[in-house]
Amino acid sequence: MFSKLSTNESLFLLSQFSGLSPKNLREFVLLNTDNQKTIDYLISGETIKYSSVYKINPFDKIKCLKALEIFRKQEKMGVKTISYLNKEYPFNPNKMSDAPVLIYRTGNAAASDRRLPLLAIVGTRKMTAYGKAQIDQFFKIAHEPNFEVISGLAYGIDSYSQSVASNSGFTVHSVLAHGLDYTYPKSHLTLRKGLERKGFTFSEYPIQSLAHKGRFLARNRLIAGIADVVWVVESAERGGSLVTANFAKDYNSHLVASPGEIHQETSQGCNRLIANHSASLYERPETIATHLGVHFPLKQAFSKKLPKDSKTIKIYELLKFHQKLYPSQIIQLSRLEKDTVLELLLKMHLDDQVVHNPDNSYSI
Repeated sequence: MFSKLSTNESLFLLSQFSGLSPKNLREFVLLNTDNQKTIDYLISGETIKYSSVYKINPFDKIKCLKALEIFRKQEKMGVKTISYLNKEYPFNPNKMSDAPVLIYRTGNAAASDRRLPLLAIVGTRKMTAYGKAQIDQFFKIAHEPNFEVISGLAYGIDSYSQSVASNSGFTVHSVLAHGLDYTYPKSHLTLRKGLERKGFTFSEYPIQSLAHKGRFLARNRLIAGIADVVWVVESAERGGSLVTANFAKDYNSHLVASPGEIHQETSQGCNRLIANHSASLYERPETIATHLGVHFPLKQAFSKKLPKDSKTIKIYELLKFHQKLYPSQIIQLSRLEKDTVLELLLKMHLDDQVVHNPDNSYSI
């Protein structure tokens, strides 16, 4: 029954029963290249000493058989197994020492191997209108799909950003904290299936693995490890988003956080990341573009939509010269009435002529 195991089957049994961390398991496999012989040895009741510290106890044959049944069942379901030895493996073990030996994937089997920069967008499940507006504005400017998006398919910021990104034409991926045979929350199954038309859903857990708190925390490390940039849109003082942020710092993934109102609960985590210099300050969508190494081209030249109105042109020229101004500065520099400036800024924003930044400033 255990003869002619595939490489992935051998790695699966070792990852399930060896008790070694992902890093130590990779080292063990490099030292013991014949995985089949290793497993036969363990099933025979022998113990393997990995080092002076670690050892692998004998494997239970019945448990191994049941595990192989699950593994083979998920492959028949269309779940793809990708080992750290495979070129499609999405993590860099040199960057992420605790990257899993195997990752499971569903989604677009015909997706290109071309690697675009990857942006993780995470935040509170209790998304506010402010957080929603940031995401809407970002994808209004970042309309060129020259990067991809990943998140955790959770309530709030995660799933909302994934939905908006997908509707904006981006390839969007998900990372789950359970087996790929079900979706949590169930209400996001339709969203997941829609995202999988272009992107992937990843998990480090085989089918029949249920979600629990520890696995959500482990899932957050995968999001931080796979991404080039992690953007925390909104976060309370404690929560999963800050866990993701801490992992991002450990992995040297670039971390960006949006500032928020100091008395707002969902802004306290982001404000702390910025105050501690743990994250770069998100000022405008171009902040993300800079860290991703991409460019956000304008949708439409301003001059084509600019009405022939001297007051509007004056505001535009001020913004063009100073790059970024607050309403009070525009009022002072333009010498226009406050109500006039605010009315024109609103109209220009609705006409896509200026950008209203999260800190209430304006720019072209």
